[in-house]
Amino acid sequence: MRILEANYEKKFAKVMVENRLDLWHLANILEPGDLITSKTLRTVFIERWGEREKVERKLVTLTIQLEKMVFQDETNNLRLTGRIVEAPKEITIGSYHTIEARIHSILYIEKKEWKQEHIERLKRAAKGIERIIKPTVIDEFFVHLNKNDGLAVYGFEQVRSAALIGAVKVVLIPIERIKDKRVDELIKAVEEKRGKIKFVARKEPSGEKFCRAYDFAAILRFPIS
Repeated sequence: MRILEANYEKKFAKVMVENRLDLWHLANILEPGDLITSKTLRTVFIERWGEREKVERKLVTLTIQLEKMVFQDETNNLRLTGRIVEAPKEITIGSYHTIEARIHSILYIEKKEWKQEHIERLKRAAKGIERIIKPTVIDEFFVHLNKNDGLAVYGFEQVRSAALIGAVKVVLIPIERIKDKRVDELIKAVEEKRGKIKFVARKEPSGEKFCRAYDFAAILRFPIS
């Protein structure tokens, strides 16, 4: 995550999403009631001879008051839905809109209060360490699993135990688990021991097989049993 501008006393931050891990951080920073401003596609209507007529989908800048978030595995974006509170004159204030936050999106976030946990998470996301790695790591997990060499484990407790002793080289987490509260604990443990994080999407090579059969999993630096 790149912090382009921030003033927490004035209650705003402007950020750029740089990778899939940033979307997970955003999902844990944003809350209902937050104001989010971004460029987004919106269908525009005009009045012509007393009738409302659809013109086109245009790229506009508008602000919504967030009500709900949904992560889209298929398209790798975080859908942010709420009522429009600021927009160009051709767009109806108070109507609903969904901003799709994805890699390279720029978001201006306003909160009633920036809690310390939100600030710390944003700074943590902005360290600039690229922790999303190539999809072939999923195949590497299956190779170790099939060889039964002790370098592949799965299940939250087993992965967590391995992370706490520094044995995790890469942790693999289905992207659909983005809002699971245990993910934060696990990622912190892996990061502290300089492990890497891989969010797995079903559309990736071997991703469907992994997400269907496993939950939390990891490739280890060394066997732990």
